[in-house]
Amino acid sequence: MGMPLPGGKLPNDLLHEFLNQFRFEDPSVLIKPGVGEDTAAVDVQADEVLVLKSDPITFAIEAIGSYAVLVNANDIATAGAAPRWFLSTLMFPVGTSAFSIQRVMEELSRVCRQCGITLCGGHTEITDAVSRPVVTGMMAGTIARSQLIHKQNIKPGDRILLTKGVAVEGTAIIAREFGERLKQLGVAEGDIAKCRRFLDHISVLKEAAIAGDVEGVSAMHDVTEGGLATALEELSIAGGCRIRIMMEQIPIYRETAKICGLLKLDPLGLIGSGSLIISCRQYSSDILQEKLAAEKIPVAVIGEVREAGQGIEAVRNRQPSPWPRFEADEITRLF
Repeated sequence: MGMPLPGGKLPNDLLHEFLNQFRFEDPSVLIKPGVGEDTAAVDVQADEVLVLKSDPITFAIEAIGSYAVLVNANDIATAGAAPRWFLSTLMFPVGTSAFSIQRVMEELSRVCRQCGITLCGGHTEITDAVSRPVVTGMMAGTIARSQLIHKQNIKPGDRILLTKGVAVEGTAIIAREFGERLKQLGVAEGDIAKCRRFLDHISVLKEAAIAGDVEGVSAMHDVTEGGLATALEELSIAGGCRIRIMMEQIPIYRETAKICGLLKLDPLGLIGSGSLIISCRQYSSDILQEKLAAEKIPVAVIGEVREAGQGIEAVRNRQPSPWPRFEADEITRLF
């Protein structure tokens, strides 16, 4: 198991052994993953909408399986849907051991079980096309057609809420991938360990489910690559409305601010799965905040939807403020 593997598909005996650890209890999965199976098949009811998402994990190595499941599941949840089926393509550099591959597959299995998701297919290969592990996930979920949440539903006057704080995922990745650099910059081991545990908070499934049940929620958007700054620009474009943001209301964790300051990164441009942007009608804002607070999910009102158009209007203490834009995620500056 510890020996390096040559290039090519994962050997069938290892694939069979690793797949035996998965439980397939979802009766809607008609064709399950296995040696010789090239497709997955699921049964979808006629009154449901199938919501699809695909995203690769390229910045993280440690806990890459967790990231792959949660990042894809988060986006499904922003449509109000329940993530149900997951397919993964795993690519490992030549020389990777079977033990390392098994560890990633075990992680995929564990996180899928925790989220009530069935891993129903995929592909695993050892290849010189990559220099480090890459996991590409494809998630599918379902929702009743009448309950689908679409970003084009936002309207002027809607409130913009943000759960937790910016750069949750980025904080975790930096602590896990660049812990030694942080130590050299004087960050205490206890603080690094706390930042590593930010990984436990990159799921937005709980807050998305709460928001989806509140009347007047018009859109949700997961903060991913490019950080909050990019995510809000994307929401503005998708919704066809300008958005005003109150800079002083944006929540930033103390730990995030500290490591970004030391590494000279802007937290607003740092990858941020774990934060959910919610647009809702004004009359729903207080109700939604109360429901999130009851579940101990931090939330802040950071802005409002303005007139038709595109772009962000930033203010700080009611005075115009520049809005940052990022050609690439801030974390890429560390690689």
